[in-house]
Amino acid sequence: MLRGRRSGFTLIELLVVIAIIAILIGLLLPAVQKVREAAARMQCSNNLHQLGLAFHNYESAQGGLPPRRQTGSPFQGWGPLLLEYLEQAGIARQYDTRQNFYAPVNQPYISIPLKMFTCPSAPAGRMLTIIDQSNVPTGATGAAGDYFAANSVDAFWWPEPQKSAAANTVECPALLDNGRRRLTDVTDGLSGTLLVAEFAGRPDHYILGRKQPTNAALQWPNWWGPWASYQSSIFKTWSADGTTAGNAANGGPCTINCNNNWGIYAFHTGGANALFGDGSVHFLRVGLNRDVFAGLVTRAGGEVIDGSSY
Repeated sequence: MLRGRRSGFTLIELLVVIAIIAILIGLLLPAVQKVREAAARMQCSNNLHQLGLAFHNYESAQGGLPPRRQTGSPFQGWGPLLLEYLEQAGIARQYDTRQNFYAPVNQPYISIPLKMFTCPSAPAGRMLTIIDQSNVPTGATGAAGDYFAANSVDAFWWPEPQKSAAANTVECPALLDNGRRRLTDVTDGLSGTLLVAEFAGRPDHYILGRKQPTNAALQWPNWWGPWASYQSSIFKTWSADGTTAGNAANGGPCTINCNNNWGIYAFHTGGANALFGDGSVHFLRVGLNRDVFAGLVTRAGGEVIDGSSY
């Protein structure tokens, strides 16, 4: 007697197929994540390349690099000054640099998320309720920005007078407060001096890749952070655990991706992107030597930095 042909799968066969699919997904997922991160890191680098072109075009047109910040009213950061050089002429025409960046007339524009100011590896959709330097709510809301200029660098381990020179917010960095500095004034060399670097994640506080339960320790989380705001800070090193700013007691060995309170910080594995004065973008590795870290911030410190050191 002929038996009927079996159709379908047995339960055991289905379970085997499901197990194989699960194993394949487990093998492929890390690869997919690596590809996504590589793409996000490349886009972040491209953002900084765009900013580099804008800085140079501004310098050519205006006779100097944009001020990193306007410290008296009207309060302004460097970001809005670059808009017309970033193919954002429509916003630039409407934005009023004669008023504070958070003024009602500027509110419709500072709340627009602009991709060239944010890294795609950082959390998306961040909006900041802007509070001024006196901790008074302004009533304005701004879209986040992830790239910061340096005000100075806390090279506490350097001897005098180098340490004081590095802490000088007027003379240390490439960008000048309340004025324009020419590229020719960067005497350490444009290829060895930072313009801006990743300083990502605000208004939230991150330490060594972990989001903190509170932002209480974050310096001015709702003043620094919108792309139209100052977007500049003292660059510091940190203790090995990322919790304490570098000092003589802890040595401050951590330089990259330590703490997004005062320092270079990104959501990339192994490092952070930085824009240099010549328009090039480099990936600064976790574990960067602190002398190199500080030397990259100073524009006229006389440090000789080999490109292979970062």
